[in-house]
Amino acid sequence: MANEVTVWNKVMSSALAIPGVQVDRETFLRSELRQYCSKDELEKAISNPVDVLSEDRIDSLANSCINNHLLKVTSLSVVAGIPGGLAMAATIPADMAQYYWHTFVLAQKLAYLYGIPDLRDENGNLTETSQDMLTLFVGVMMGAAAANNAIKNVSKAFAVQVVKRLPQKALTKTVYYPIIKQVAKWIGIKLTKDTFAKGVGKTIPILGGIISGGLTAATFRPSAKRLQKKLKEQMYDIHIPEGDTEDFVNATFSEVEDGAESPIALENPDKLIIQFMLNLAKVGGNWNERKETLLSNEIESSTLSEDEQLELAQLMGGDKLLQIDFSSIQNDEANSAKLLEKGVDILKAEDKVALAEKLYFKKIAKQLGFSAEDIEEAMN
Repeated sequence: MANEVTVWNKVMSSALAIPGVQVDRETFLRSELRQYCSKDELEKAISNPVDVLSEDRIDSLANSCINNHLLKVTSLSVVAGIPGGLAMAATIPADMAQYYWHTFVLAQKLAYLYGIPDLRDENGNLTETSQDMLTLFVGVMMGAAAANNAIKNVSKAFAVQVVKRLPQKALTKTVYYPIIKQVAKWIGIKLTKDTFAKGVGKTIPILGGIISGGLTAATFRPSAKRLQKKLKEQMYDIHIPEGDTEDFVNATFSEVEDGAESPIALENPDKLIIQFMLNLAKVGGNWNERKETLLSNEIESSTLSEDEQLELAQLMGGDKLLQIDFSSIQNDEANSAKLLEKGVDILKAEDKVALAEKLYFKKIAKQLGFSAEDIEEAMN
């Protein structure tokens, strides 16, 4: 996981180092909204645009922002629209820097139009907390189910009538840590996959070459529309009973003490995930050495006791499928995503995937709440 997370962290850090990536929430909203509000209405609209403007108007403003950045990101000039130009983006390919600079700026603008509080700290800087939120936004744009659900939960902490700035406590230090980490890995995998796959026969180093034209209009608009849709869905979720706001926000962003159990993570999900991998490896009748090696490594690297590891290792030799209750992780986004990821590893361990394996994989993925689109994308 560390390698994929590192890929995303490098891309994000390089793009965030480019001047102009921080969007001043008040300045942006004042500029966008003033022609549609009276002087008195404007102050209220800046707090939360939906309190003054219609959904159609907000959607129209959001669409204008998307179109504006789409035009710039698809410019023939590699560094068009990036303050500082190529010199500021030396650590990643120039067009990737351009793409994610626009992605981050647009994500902030859309977030502010749909009621998210200022992501910057009191000094106007994007902090570690901001980066966590941007990771979730990009996860939504790329179609990560875990990111969608995380945005839904985090949004409930944003009563913008009271909270004007994102609490500056990194989400990776809260109960959201497993999800942030999983989404970062998912983005890293997808970045690597897309960068190489869309080269059409070209070899394209992820952090040391030229990106193909895939990261342009074909991906930018659909990605932006996904985020717009999710933020719009959450626009009315920002409701907290009067008097409970401070406690709710503090609870949402409270740090998990060392040794404390996260309500998102299971006590030990490894056993269930390995059991699923065992069933998937067996169900098609195509047991092979690659599957055995994959499962052996997974069992040995798990946090299970020696007795539990031995029990699972002994199951590799038979044909009998295990009866597994998946209900314990149905609402566990991080471990559900991990289970799917490990399942894909099993499917990749043979040259031709058996029909029974495909059907079993889809069945369990549906039980865990993944959409048909998510499942198909994972299998491909």
